[in-house]
Amino acid sequence: MRLLTLNLRHGGGRRMPALLSFLLAGGADVLVLTEFRNNAAGTALRHGLLAAGYTHQMASHDAPRGNAILIAAREPFRVRPEPDLRFDPMRLLNVEFARCGLLGLHLPNLKAKIPHWKALLKLAGNAPGTHRIYLGDFNTGRVPEDVEGADFKFTATAHMEALLHKGWSDAWRRLHPHGREFSWYSHRGRGFRLDHAFLSPACGPRLRAAEFDHGVRERGLTDHSALLVELES
Repeated sequence: MRLLTLNLRHGGGRRMPALLSFLLAGGADVLVLTEFRNNAAGTALRHGLLAAGYTHQMASHDAPRGNAILIAAREPFRVRPEPDLRFDPMRLLNVEFARCGLLGLHLPNLKAKIPHWKALLKLAGNAPGTHRIYLGDFNTGRVPEDVEGADFKFTATAHMEALLHKGWSDAWRRLHPHGREFSWYSHRGRGFRLDHAFLSPACGPRLRAAEFDHGVRERGLTDHSALLVELES
C-alpha cells in the first residue's frame, strides 16, 4: 500500500495540470492532499484522478472557499466519524480502509494546533492494537532534527513526543534515523520538516519505505515536498 501526501498550496490554481501529472506519476494507491479547494481547479483535479483510477474520493468539506483535505484512493474506504475530531472538519478527515485507518490532516500554525494535537493523542489511545496512520501537514517538528538552526522553537513539539512515547512511529525518521531533509522553506530560506506520517504500534512493522520527493517543490508547483510512504499489505 503506497500513500502520498502533498500540500497543493492555495488549491493549486493554474499549476493544477502539472500537479496532476506529478500525482499520477507517483504510483500511489492513496493520496492525501492538503489545501485542496472545491473550485474549478479542484474539480479538474478530481476528474483527472477519477479518470486515472482513483475512483474513491472524499473531501473534508464542499464549501467553495477555504482549504480542505482531499483523500483519493484506488480502493474503497469509508468515512469514520470520530466525536473528538468534529471541532475542525475542514482540517481533519478520518477514513477506514480494509487494511488500516487513515487520518488525513492539515494542522494550523502556532497555538491554534494544540486542540488538534490533544485530539490526536486521545484518538491514539482509544484503540490499542489497531492499524492506523496519521498523514499530512502537521506544521510541527522537533529541534534540531526538523529545522535548520537550533534557535527555532516549534509549538506542540511536546505533543509530538507524547505520540512517539505511546509507541507510534515517525515513518521517515524510523528509516532515516540520522537524516536531515526539509519539506518546506520559509521566505528567509530556512528549512523545516513539517509533513509527516505517523504509524500506530501495530502498523509500524508494516513500514517498507518513506521518502520525500522534493522535485515538485523545486519546480515551483507548490511550496511543499511530497512524502511517499509504503506499507506491506
